[in-house]
Amino acid sequence: MTYIENPPTHLDQLKAKARDTVKNLPKATHEYLASLFPIANWLPRYNLHWFLGDLIAGITVGLVAIPQGISYAAKLGNLPAQFGLYTAFLGALMYSFVATSKDVTIGATAVLTLVVGQSLATYAAAGSTPTELVIFSATLAFWTGVLELFIGLFRIGLLVDFVPVPVVAGFTSGAGIQIVIQQLPGLFGVKNVNTNNAPYQVLVQFFTQAIKGISIPDTIFGIVSLTSIFVIKIVAKLGSSKVPWLKYIGYLGHAIVLLIATGVSYSFRNNQSVSFSIVKDIPYGLSGILQANYSLPYAKDVFRALPSVVLVAIMEHIAVVKTYGRLNGYAPDANQEIVALGLINIAGSFIGAIPATGSFSRSAIKSASGVRSPAASFITGIIVIISLFTITNALYFIPNATLAAIIINAISDLVNFRVVKPAFKIEILDFFGFWIAMWVTFVSSIEIALYTSVIYSVLVLLLKIARPEVKVLSRAPDGTWLDSDTAKYYIGKTSITGAPNGVLVFKIDESLSYPNSGYFLSVLKKNVYENFSYTGRVISNSDRVWCDDSQERARKRELRKGKPLIPLRAVVFDMSAVNRVDFTGLQAFLDAKSDLSRFTGHSVPFYFAYVRPPQINTLLHVNRGDQSNYEGTPGVGLTETASIRMNPFKRTKDPVFDGGATLNDLRYFHVSVDDAVCAALEETEPLKFTRVYAMSPVEDYEIDVSG
Repeated sequence: MTYIENPPTHLDQLKAKARDTVKNLPKATHEYLASLFPIANWLPRYNLHWFLGDLIAGITVGLVAIPQGISYAAKLGNLPAQFGLYTAFLGALMYSFVATSKDVTIGATAVLTLVVGQSLATYAAAGSTPTELVIFSATLAFWTGVLELFIGLFRIGLLVDFVPVPVVAGFTSGAGIQIVIQQLPGLFGVKNVNTNNAPYQVLVQFFTQAIKGISIPDTIFGIVSLTSIFVIKIVAKLGSSKVPWLKYIGYLGHAIVLLIATGVSYSFRNNQSVSFSIVKDIPYGLSGILQANYSLPYAKDVFRALPSVVLVAIMEHIAVVKTYGRLNGYAPDANQEIVALGLINIAGSFIGAIPATGSFSRSAIKSASGVRSPAASFITGIIVIISLFTITNALYFIPNATLAAIIINAISDLVNFRVVKPAFKIEILDFFGFWIAMWVTFVSSIEIALYTSVIYSVLVLLLKIARPEVKVLSRAPDGTWLDSDTAKYYIGKTSITGAPNGVLVFKIDESLSYPNSGYFLSVLKKNVYENFSYTGRVISNSDRVWCDDSQERARKRELRKGKPLIPLRAVVFDMSAVNRVDFTGLQAFLDAKSDLSRFTGHSVPFYFAYVRPPQINTLLHVNRGDQSNYEGTPGVGLTETASIRMNPFKRTKDPVFDGGATLNDLRYFHVSVDDAVCAALEETEPLKFTRVYAMSPVEDYEIDVSG
């Protein structure tokens, strides 16, 4: 195989990328700006058939967004109910212009609003009025949007990929359980329970106060509402196979129950003997809007809550977007979706909106309703605006217990144990991540659980990088090189043979970098010391380094096995899984070569297979100096076995080390493990020597070893 005469250095690659960037800058700039407004791509193709699907989905989701927006703001965020509606209409309207997903609905969600509510309780000034809480929430929305916009515009949304799906599922499941527990006091009309405490504390307070008495009217409203929602959904699901339109009745279960409960509540308006908790005033239209406080001195407390809100918003939104993109066969742009979140939250801060993100429950309804394009979000926004100008007087009488029932039903999909069994079978660390995230959520706040989930995920990722699979390979009859674990399941495992005598074939399943270089070096040395004989210079006890017991360990191994071990001739590295070798990784190779040379008494050549061209320049330095005459070094001459054949080579200066590469250097690089092993056998001679071990002060013995 022929390569270019000089493998590219990292500096060469950077220069090439810089040239390509400058060359393609006008085109890339145009594409980047166009990507910020995806509506320009799909709107010219819009048609009547799409409109009919969007109309049905938009109206359906709008009727669901109204009760959910009111419920989340009032019961989870501890904010006036109208701000949940403001969030719903603005998020839906704006998202239609900047969305890359047709299925997702933006607005207040249970988990994010709960995080906001806990942030208000923790960071807002003690004794704040409802107006002050709204201003704090709106300011939080503004800075959340600014940070989201920065992340999206600079295309660094990949940060959310550091948290695996099972850990996200554990976090959302724990949050769902926490939300259910927090709604129990409202469902039964139990007073004097601090729902901002950890869930187990809320449970203790709830049962303690419930013993003293519950509100019978609230309990009736709550239980009947919750039961009715579940019954409507079950009947609609069972009957939709015969009567298709029944599925829409199931989607509108929240709106139907809210309408009936509000009517019943209204009928008791003059009955002083029946007392229960209701929402009360919701201002007409947009008369209740408030603006954020944009001054930096005010923002210092907001910044303390910002990380958790941004993380939850982005994680929840990207999870929804990817889920429905995968289910419906299209690929949303994660970075553009984060840009959309940023724009919506910044704009929302001017009307007092709650921080918004993508909703799982409303997106599920939208997807199932036959949505065809992001235009459905615009229709949803119009429906919510109409409600603000038409039914605010009726919303006064909504029972709080019914809102609690709506929330409990809405978050039922968040509690997801379906990933537990697959995670246990596939990756045990993901299994533990699920339970850690869920239980920390149960015993603490959402914020602490979020940070715990992220820290656990990053630690697991670092562990996998720092402790990669490093394997000794054996050869199957079909030419496949297998590690010992894989060989157990190989059909023809009886025919699997090790590498030829004196050659160690090693595979690294990760890029070699500073976190794992020390581990790689220790595993390599351990395998050599365990499987090959010590052929280095015999050193007396008086001259030996105090920590060097290699001679004694080698003697004990050979006595234990009952036969002498063979000497090491060469090491072959399968680099097929290695994308990068950094400076510390190169140093690990050099240290390994030095240690093995002392162990064997000669320079051990390192051969490489499947090296990516950018790494050749780095690895060239490993074998330099092999022409030095160590005692007992076998003669090594230039042969024609090198798998990489170069065009006429011209000496060049290396950017890291002085001196250029030579064809003699490049003979250590091969395009397959077989080629590398053959080269190692041809270019190294079997070693013949006599070694004397110092067994005791008066007893020696000799072993004659031939390769």
